[in-house]
Amino acid sequence: MFIKAVALVAIILFAPAPSLAQNSGSVTSLETLNLADIADDSIVVLSKSESGVPGVVHVKYAYVNSICSGGLQLVDYYGGEFDPNDRSLRRIEGQRCSRESHDSGGDEN
Repeated sequence: MFIKAVALVAIILFAPAPSLAQNSGSVTSLETLNLADIADDSIVVLSKSESGVPGVVHVKYAYVNSICSGGLQLVDYYGGEFDPNDRSLRRIEGQRCSRESHDSGGDEN
């Protein structure tokens, strides 16, 4: 399981930018993120580092979806390893964008 997780992280971190259209990946900065090339309901890893606590990582990622204000939501995550392609994680981020859009009174849809 650990080897599969490490392999998945390596693939995500070193995937070329054009492959981000359907899947998550890693980019060097928010400025290089081209929303037109990324499918709605995607998570793009911006950075990942060890937190200093065993089993806990620090990941900055963008949840890309047109329902979010500005088309994306930035997340600063501390916790255990996760799969950016996990549907339940994308559902949670989508709900958060939807709530924030509703709370702000905006019509982001």
